[in-house]
Amino acid sequence: MCPAATSATELADLSGWAEVALRVPLTYAQRGVSLAQAALAGARRFEELRHYPARDVVDAAHGTRFYYHAHGGAQRWGSDAPPEHGHFHLFWDGPEPGAHVHVAALALDARGQPLRWFTTNRWVTAGRWAPAAELIARLPAFRVAARGGRLAPLARWLTAMVQLFADELAALLRARDAALEPHLRRRPAEQVWEDRALEVLSTTDAALAPRLRRLGLA
Repeated sequence: MCPAATSATELADLSGWAEVALRVPLTYAQRGVSLAQAALAGARRFEELRHYPARDVVDAAHGTRFYYHAHGGAQRWGSDAPPEHGHFHLFWDGPEPGAHVHVAALALDARGQPLRWFTTNRWVTAGRWAPAAELIARLPAFRVAARGGRLAPLARWLTAMVQLFADELAALLRARDAALEPHLRRRPAEQVWEDRALEVLSTTDAALAPRLRRLGLA
C-alpha cells in the first residue's frame, strides 16, 4: 500500500502530482478541449468499444499502457449514477504479447471530470491475472508517458491520478479480490475469471478536489 504522506519529501511529491492533475485539464481547456475529448486522440467520432488511440498508448520504458473507450455505462452503473462518457483502462505490460495486467479503470463524464475508479474481472481486458498484493506493491512505480503529441499531457495526468489516489486504489484492489473470493472457493479460478456475470468487481470515487483536501493539498 502507498501510505499517506508522512514526510516533507512525500508531501512534496504529492504536491507535484497535484499540480500536474490540475494543470493538464486547464491547459486542454485553454484550447477548448476537455480531457474526454483529448482522450479520443483526434478522432471525429466516438464509437463504443473502439480503442482510442487504435493501437493504445504503449510506454515501453515503464512497461505500461492505456487506452480509452466506452460501453454500456448506464447499464453498468444504474440510472441514478452520473453519466459516464468513457473510461481509461490502465495496464502493466508483460514480457510477451497477451501478458498485460489490468491495474484499474478511470471513468470520466462528458466534461472530462473524473467520476470513479473501478476494477474488472479478467475476461473484460484479457491478459494475466495478478493478485492485489502484487499490484499494490507496484503502484508507487506506475508511470505512463506518450512520446510527444496530443496525448503526452494526458499520459502525465493519468500518472498523477494514480499517484494521488494510491491509497484508494490499494483499497479498491483488495475489494476486487474480496469480491471474487467466495466464487473461487466454489469453482476453479479459470472459470471465475471468465464468468461474464462477474464484470465490475469494485469501485470508488475519483473526484479530484475531495482527494486533494484529504491530502491537505487543496
